[in-house]
Order: sequence, then structure tokens, then C-alpha cells
Amino acid sequence: MPLIVVAMLVTAAILFVIAKPGFYGAVCSTAGVLWFLRCLRAPLREEMAVKAVLITFFMPAVAWLLPNVWMLYFVMLMWVPLFARRSEEIAGVYLYSLMLLPSLDQAVELAGIKLFDISVHDMLALGAVIAIVIAPGKARIGRGDDMRVAAVLLVMVFASARETSLTHFLRTTINIGFDYGMPYFILSRGFRDLASMRTGMRWFACSGIAISGVLVFEMVQNWPMYNELYWHYDVPKLLAVKVRGAFMRPGGPFNEPTSIALVMTLCMLALWLIRDDFRTRMRHGLLCAALFLGLSAPQSRNAWVALGIAVLLADMFLGRWSALVRKAAPTAAALTLIFAAASIYPSFSDSLGLSGQASETGEYRRALFDRGVQEFWDSPIVGFSRDQLEVRLNDMRQGEGIIDYVNSYLWFALVSGVIGLAAFVWNFTAPLSYLWRMRRAEIATGTAVPAAFVFGSLAALAATLFFTFFATRMAYLTIGFMGFAAAIRAISRTYAAHQAEEEYQQTLRQRPAPGVRQATAQPGLASA
Repeated sequence: MPLIVVAMLVTAAILFVIAKPGFYGAVCSTAGVLWFLRCLRAPLREEMAVKAVLITFFMPAVAWLLPNVWMLYFVMLMWVPLFARRSEEIAGVYLYSLMLLPSLDQAVELAGIKLFDISVHDMLALGAVIAIVIAPGKARIGRGDDMRVAAVLLVMVFASARETSLTHFLRTTINIGFDYGMPYFILSRGFRDLASMRTGMRWFACSGIAISGVLVFEMVQNWPMYNELYWHYDVPKLLAVKVRGAFMRPGGPFNEPTSIALVMTLCMLALWLIRDDFRTRMRHGLLCAALFLGLSAPQSRNAWVALGIAVLLADMFLGRWSALVRKAAPTAAALTLIFAAASIYPSFSDSLGLSGQASETGEYRRALFDRGVQEFWDSPIVGFSRDQLEVRLNDMRQGEGIIDYVNSYLWFALVSGVIGLAAFVWNFTAPLSYLWRMRRAEIATGTAVPAAFVFGSLAALAATLFFTFFATRMAYLTIGFMGFAAAIRAISRTYAAHQAEEEYQQTLRQRPAPGVRQATAQPGLASA
């Protein structure tokens, strides 16, 4: 341990001299994680403390100190197998690491031909997949769950590669498999039992605390630190700094405020539901307050709405009706104060998205929906290619020179028609319905809290996708949580099968044997 502390201090000093963004990113996130660990119960703290601190500190440090992005890709390939020595930790360590760095996408080329895209997140996922394949005892997922997710991935391939070349089709297939297929595999096969699910939720909640410090620091300093990683590695990317009211909207490692705020909502839900993992209610409440502060820093209305939906549905799922009633009065009072302050202070109103630029965004969403529906009816079955849409919706280009598809359902309808839209919606309704139906089995197996987390998360994502585009880590996690739901279903199905078998065996034991009935009948015949 002393050697680790010395190594961290030396690395921090080097970062402070040559890469100040890496220094502040590592220090802010590590400080939050140390507080999180101090609040955990002792056995859980001992289980993850060293790994969490090392990952949190050295991940940004390594990213800013390495001279070449391909070296960083190789390190990220080894990252999850290095820190997840036990199979039940793989999915949790992957979720945690996924949150801490930008993607830094690059194209892999051969003889001038672009083969596919590669990124930090792809290498993290590939390392986690390899670790799961090597580890014994993978979860057995129903074929229907895999086929349903495969259907929506095929729709995405079709939507992105239609009316293009064969090489582009193959490249798109590889990219979608990396970006969406691997997260589904990791969370569906990595969560084998209750212990691995609780561990994954704990790591995911911890990542929210780690990022909260970074987001607040960026907002206060008006400094998008992680944008500089793209300049450090000379990776081309269109980076925009957004401002609302008097504050910058920080994007942290996501480089974009809306998506990181939405993912922070999921971290908040995970933290809210694992109350029993912490030493006291007060410590847990303070952690929730800190994470809510980080969640609010990007000033995303979508995230606040998603949080309300997620907590409401998670409590309903667990049958916490009294808790819902207790939340009603404080929530109403808080909303009253917020709206009253917004009516008095215009800058505060702008930050909340109630006026100013945010109202213009709302107008753009409505206009895009109207134009999108108009175009949809020209090809309602299979939609249009992306090139065709760029021409047909050219009048919807906004200030950045792009058509911002801020409605995922509309986008699926436009690029794949009603067939693709049905596949997309099916992947939300199916897991939500079977998680709700199997609540009794989930309570019996102890997976009720993970099931409530996935149920609330998928429902909140399904609602907020009306107002945001399906892409980046938010989309990866959406597909991944469908795999999480499939893992819970597999455990519940196994339990239900065992229960049915036990009831059948008990019925056989209670039924008297034929020989016994005959023996009891003979004395009566003799006396007659």
C-alpha cells in the first residue's frame, strides 16, 4: 500500500507539471471515490477499495501521459482483465471504466481502405468479453432475448448502410457489433447471480460519484478538460462547448452535457437503491445529494425528468407505496421553490431550461417532429436512406450545420420505417413487461433490487428518448441494460423451474402408493 501511495503522488506531481487537465480530472474523481468508499460497509469497502482508487486515479493519468492513442487502446484492452480478477467483478469494472474517459474514435485502415472504427470504449468492451469467455460459469440467456436484440442491431445496420457499398455495409456491421453488441454480451453473460448484480450496481453508483466532482469542477472553472484529450492525441472530432444561463454545461468524459446527465441519472438510481450497502442513512443521503449536484451540473431537463420517472417506477416495482407518499410533499415543496426562484431570477430560469436558448430548442424539437412525420408518410414501411434524409430535411439544419435528430423514435421511423420502429419499441416493452410479471420470483431469488434498477432505468430511457438521439454511451448502456434484464430473467426462470420441480416431487411424495391402498382394503373385505 505505501508503494501505491508513493506512485500516485509521483504521478500526480508529473501530471500537474505537464498535463494539468489529467491532474484535476484524477484528483477530483479520486476524492469523490475515497468518500464513497468511506461510506460503504467494511466488507464491501475492503472488496473494492484498492481497485476503485487505482482505476479512478490511473485511468485519466495514463490517458494524458501516453504519447500515442494506439498505446492507450492496448492498455484499455488489458484494463478490465487486469482489475477484474473474479468473474463476478467483470461487468461492474467494465461499467465503471466505461464512464471515465472519452471514446477517442479512430479509423483502422488497410492500404488506404477504412476497415472499421476503434475507440477506448471498444477496447474496454473487447477486454471484458475476453474475460467473460475465459471465466467459468457464464449465465445462460434465453434465445428469445438474444434474437430480439439482434433484430434491433440489424435494423441499425440496415439504417446506416443501406444504398451504400459492400465494404461500407461490413464496416457498419463491425462498428455496431463493437458499440452495441459487446455491451449486451457483457451485461447479459457477466451478471450470473445476485452477488455479481449487486457488485455491478455498486461500481456503477461509484462511477457517478467519481464523475460528479469532475462535472462540478468543469462548471465552476468554465473549462471542458476532457476535450483536450482529443487535441493531445490529435484525434479529429467536432467539439462544442454549450452554455446555458450564467454557466457552462459541462460534459466531463462524455464531452457532451445531455448524454452524461442522462447516464448520471442511472447512476443516481443505482445509488438510491443500494441503501443497505452503506454504514448509515445520513452517509447514504449525503452521497445521493452529491451525485444529484453532479447530475444537475449539465443543466439537462431530460435528466431531471428521467430521474423522477426512474425513482417513481422503481418504488412502485418494489411496492414501496408509503415511500412514494412520503416523497410527495418534499418534492412538491422543492418544485414550488424552484419555479418561484426561476420567476424572480432570469439567469436561474435560463439554467433550468425554462427560458432563453432552451425554449428555442423546444421549438426545434416540435418543428423536427412535424417535418419528420410529414416525410415518414412518404415511405412508412422501410423509410429512407440517411443520404436521402439529409436532402429531404435540409431545411431542418440548425446552427451547427447538422440535422439534430432529437427524437430517437422519429429517427428509427425515418431510417427504417414502421418495421424498424417496431423492433426498437419491442426491445423496451418486452423486458419491461417480463420484469414486472416475474416480480414474485425476483423477490424470492433476491434480485428484486437489481430488477427494480433495470426496470426504472429502461422505462426512464424509453421516455427520454423522445427528446434525445440514440447514440454514444447512453445508447450503449440502453442495449447493455437489455442484457441485464435478460440475465435477471434467466435467474428467475431457473428459480421458477426449480420451484415447479419441487412442487411436483412433493405431490408425488404425498400421493399414497398403490400397494398401500390395496393393503388397507383387504381387512374390510375379510370382515365382510
